Amino acid sequence: MPKIKQDPIPKNIVPVVKKTGLRIKNYRSVASFEKDLLKFIRRNEILHLCTTKSDLPRATPVGYKARGLIFYVFSEGGGKFSNLKKNNRVAFSIAEPYKTVEDFWGYKGLQAWGKAAVYSKKEHPQQFEKAFKDMNLVVGGKKLQVKNLSPDFNHKIIVITPDRIRYTNPREGVYRVSWIR
Repeated sequence: MPKIKQDPIPKNIVPVVKKTGLRIKNYRSVASFEKDLLKFIRRNEILHLCTTKSDLPRATPVGYKARGLIFYVFSEGGGKFSNLKKNNRVAFSIAEPYKTVEDFWGYKGLQAWGKAAVYSKKEHPQQFEKAFKDMNLVVGGKKLQVKNLSPDFNHKIIVITPDRIRYTNPREGVYRVSWIR
C-alpha cells in the first residue's frame, strides 16, 4: 500500500509563501495526492531517464506513456540499454519550463526512483506485446499495432516501476510531497 510524506514548509519561508498568496495543500490521503500527480504526468510527454554502468551516469530525454504510475518508453536502441543490462535501477525526472526571475514559485516537476524492465519485440514477444498494448500508441490519429512496426528494428519497451516519486508544484499547491510504494 503506497504512502505519502509531505515536507513542511520551512518556517523562514512561511511568511513569503503567505505574501505571494500560495495555498499549499495538506494531503490527507494517498488518493488525493495521486490525483494531482497523475494530472501532471498526463499533461507531459518527455522524461529524462538516468541509467548507470560502471559508475558512469547517463541521462536521456525520452518520450513516455504512463498507465497509472507505471511508465513506458518505446525505443529502438541506444546506450541506455547496455546500462540497463548491468543495472536495472533507474531515476528519472519530468519538468515543465519556468523562468525563475519572472516567477520564483513557478517551478513544477517530479523526480522518481525505481526499477526498469526491458522487453524486446524479438526476444520477449509476449511481454513486448502486452507493454505495447498498455502504451496505447496513436500515430496520425490511428492506433499503432505491433504488426505495423518495421521488421528492420528490434523495437524495445522499457517498463519503469517507481519505488518513490517526489513532486513539487507550488503554484498548484504541491510542496515537496513524496509518494512511496
